[in-house]
Amino acid sequence: VDLANLDERTKQALIDGANSKTDEPNPIGRASAYRVLALLDADKRKGIGVIIQDGVQLPDIEWVTIPAGEFTYQNGKMTLDYDYQIARYPVTYAQFQTFLDDPEGFNDPDNRWFAGLAQPDKHKPMREQEFKYANHPREMVNWYQALAFCRWLSWRLGGGYDLEQVDQWAVRLPTEFEWEKAARGMTGWQYPYGDKFDALRGNTSETGIGQTSAVGIFPLGDALHWDKPVADLSGNVWEWCLTDYRNSQRHMKQDDLQTDVWRVLRGGAWSGLDNDARAVYRLSYDPGNRNFSFGFRFVARPFANR
Repeated sequence: VDLANLDERTKQALIDGANSKTDEPNPIGRASAYRVLALLDADKRKGIGVIIQDGVQLPDIEWVTIPAGEFTYQNGKMTLDYDYQIARYPVTYAQFQTFLDDPEGFNDPDNRWFAGLAQPDKHKPMREQEFKYANHPREMVNWYQALAFCRWLSWRLGGGYDLEQVDQWAVRLPTEFEWEKAARGMTGWQYPYGDKFDALRGNTSETGIGQTSAVGIFPLGDALHWDKPVADLSGNVWEWCLTDYRNSQRHMKQDDLQTDVWRVLRGGAWSGLDNDARAVYRLSYDPGNRNFSFGFRFVARPFANR
């Protein structure tokens, strides 16, 4: 079907039909409905698309506040002594495209966003998205590319991008401690939603979708510990964290971002099993790896100039 040439009446009928299926219990049908909405540019949920700011197209991020205090980390208790905010959803295909399209973004003439990273020329080239739907997570992104996107967006939002002052960035990758706190809070649950795995609460291989899905379509799997739900912390795509896997630093400023050490990924993916999708599971990978199961999301400090 050539969607670009559909008459408005037919297009609206398809949109109405898809919208009627977005809350159906079967996740396979629900995922299909959201793919139709993506193809028709009709998924208008906050936090998954883009906005225009000062004439530049930027991601539209919905933030969830995570207050300072104690939480359950792995098998014990830990305290983060600062508030922060985490994006409600992983970065979508449409949102990442703003970095690629901005003349001062991915192809910045001064190469500011990749400067200082380990072997930037080797790790910079992008690969095509595997599942090209605007509302799906951006995958086929390595750690260096995710970090470069954060540096660009921080600059666009008025923050810094110095690799030695990551605490001054307006947005960045989460540490694995921030990620796990958002997923578990004080519950100590194995999954964001409880201790027992449920294939209907996140996109894993057991769910049967067979690819990524639109972000935020598993509300029963959301982490509900905060002022707003945080989506897709169990399944869909693995999420890159700032953290060095073998030398985890609790404070983001202590992470050395100029090395090629293996980095932490969290959350499991559409292609993985239930065990991988636990909120306590730690995966590590070469930061140069691009994979159709790897994505990321942002965190920010509340005082950041956004």
